[in-house]
Amino acid sequence: MASPPLLAALLGIFATLVIYRLRAANAANPRRLPYPPGPKPEPIIGNARHIPAHSSWLQYTDWKKVHGDIIHMEALGTHILVLNSYKASRDLLELKSAYADRPVSWMIGELMGWARIASSCRYNETWRKYRKLIHTAMHKGAMAQYHSGLERNARECLSQLLSSPEKFYEHLRLFTGRTTIMFTYGIRVETFEDKYITNAEAAIEPAARLAYPGAAFVDIFPPLRHVPSWFPGAAFKRNAKIWRKMADRMVEEPFYRVKDDMAAGVAVPSFTSNCLETGEYSDADITWCAGSMYAAGVDTMISTFMSLFLTMAMFPEIQRKAQAEIDSVIKNRLPEFEDRGKLPYVECLIKELHRWHPPTPLGIPHALTEDDYYEGYYIPKGSIVMSNIWAISRDEANYKNPMRFSPERFENPETAELDPLKYVFGFGRRACAGIHLADATVFILVTSILASFDISEPRDESGDVIAPESIKYTTGLISRPEMFKCKIRPRASATASLIRATMEEQG
Repeated sequence: MASPPLLAALLGIFATLVIYRLRAANAANPRRLPYPPGPKPEPIIGNARHIPAHSSWLQYTDWKKVHGDIIHMEALGTHILVLNSYKASRDLLELKSAYADRPVSWMIGELMGWARIASSCRYNETWRKYRKLIHTAMHKGAMAQYHSGLERNARECLSQLLSSPEKFYEHLRLFTGRTTIMFTYGIRVETFEDKYITNAEAAIEPAARLAYPGAAFVDIFPPLRHVPSWFPGAAFKRNAKIWRKMADRMVEEPFYRVKDDMAAGVAVPSFTSNCLETGEYSDADITWCAGSMYAAGVDTMISTFMSLFLTMAMFPEIQRKAQAEIDSVIKNRLPEFEDRGKLPYVECLIKELHRWHPPTPLGIPHALTEDDYYEGYYIPKGSIVMSNIWAISRDEANYKNPMRFSPERFENPETAELDPLKYVFGFGRRACAGIHLADATVFILVTSILASFDISEPRDESGDVIAPESIKYTTGLISRPEMFKCKIRPRASATASLIRATMEEQG
């Protein structure tokens, strides 16, 4: 037990810290407005124990019933704000530049090195350079030049689904990885075991798992970052060192491959080669800007494609309606981008896929760079701010019967409900810069799959039929349906011949 003098000293220090924090808070909040409502904090640790470890968007959506559209928490001095409505998210994240920063993530950002990619970069000159680089290559007007490559990749995916439909998850990962690597580096990837894909998969997995507030304790209690890696209980630092090397390998190996190919005169035009040819940017800027493409795009598209297979198997009448529209347009061939304007129901179906299960249910956290006031509440500088995309997608103020999968909700322009593309790709300056490439990629594969296959009988890993109310999703920054099985059959005997003939034409 501590001696009376020591105990008195400790109490004095604690009291001094409390008084200091109260004075600092009062100085920063001259209007004396309250924080937004939220769960009652505990002494010293605040709401640290209240932050859900898994599928936190579900808990925050439930809390909306009690606390409203804006939820405030404080964990060991860090303020966290969850925005549960489209209005609050747009008002703050889109209309106010003070919310354009990213929080310092001690685990994945600093220790694991992911602060160097565009989506995690602080709101500074480096981010502006990245944004300029990406926009030059990925603005809407630039998409036409990628259409033929996307069509080719989609048809290769159809061929693989035809040969081994039970491996559909692997085929989807190969398609998204192949597409992203081809666009970013001009490197042709043939198999799922290709080192450029395996390196990226290995590096991204731990980052995606730890990339939201509360997932790593060092983000809640930052002084832990100073603990030596050899210290008992500091396994997080030892792991972070390993994971950092994996991230370096993921971005450096393809970058130097492009440089070597350019020197040999055999490089295929790509985002990386185009950036290098300008001579305007450092190797480090191009390396990590290019690395952002795979990190930001692959898992989010995989989530959408997995939702396609699951929903089409569960809702065959919607599948048939989309197929009938496609059949009326393409006749005896495979879909092309030129068909897009003639497929309005397919467009509605894709919107509903985005809404049904948003790939990033809590978005990517923002950080507030100055004190702010909103709806009569005080939001302190440095707050971590998250948009609960899941809550928006399930908000009855935005959607009638939001639990129902219904592309029809978007069919009539005069009565169409909130377009999910307004929020699933983020808000304001930090909205996903790759939205147009992702949109094109999702369109061509979704349309090609529906034109070629019937999807049915969704079952979980135990073989039980999956009902809409029993769907389970993975947790983490990016979420997708948990692994499931389904039957994937060619729609007609001529389908297989058409896919094979198209592949032969492609060479």
